[in-house]
Amino acid sequence: MQIAIHFDVICPWCFIGLKRLRLALARRRGFATELVWRPYFLNPDLPDAGIEFATYIERKFGGALRGKRLLGSLEEIGRPLGIRFDFGAIRRVPPTLDAHRLIRRAHRFGAASEVAEALFAAHFCEGRDIGTAEVLVAAGERAGLPAAEVRAALDDDALAEALRDEATAAQRSGTLGVPLFVLNDSFVITGAHEPEVLVRMLDVAAAGEELARAVPGNFSPRPRVLPGLP
Repeated sequence: MQIAIHFDVICPWCFIGLKRLRLALARRRGFATELVWRPYFLNPDLPDAGIEFATYIERKFGGALRGKRLLGSLEEIGRPLGIRFDFGAIRRVPPTLDAHRLIRRAHRFGAASEVAEALFAAHFCEGRDIGTAEVLVAAGERAGLPAAEVRAALDDDALAEALRDEATAAQRSGTLGVPLFVLNDSFVITGAHEPEVLVRMLDVAAAGEELARAVPGNFSPRPRVLPGLP
């Protein structure tokens, strides 16, 4: 079963959604799954210099006090999932194009999920600047990517353009928020739902596969076909 994950690495709910998806998959160990990471840009107009985290939170949530309460809620939600959010350690919210370039290149090495999770943790739990080449190269190398491959990805303008186009196409087709999971190009679930909900979606998608094999030509879930990875 292929599971496409539309995400951004500066989205805390995407981190939570990934952890909950892993719990759901652990309950369905018989499923052979492939995770495909699809780009989404929460802040497509963010300047290259990024933005101070405190300013970002105040603007995004309509005030520092409201932002503090929401971040506190995220800390509570993340704790039982093994996420130790440390929002106080974050100084800058960077643009994420380079992070997406690294994760896409990591697909070639079968390490995209490992790199994505490492970048989530680096940003949210360690306060590291995932917009810098130093942090991205280190994350890639820890996942087994040669440093030269990482640097080539970060300098790949064609890859950057492909990722932007892919994110735009997904938004035009209805991806207006993340995380969003697409199972077998057909079954869509939006949001960081509890594992119980995700398990039901996995079962629905698996049943759809079985029905499609048993009754070829008579089963046609709404398709959501995405372009192949460059």
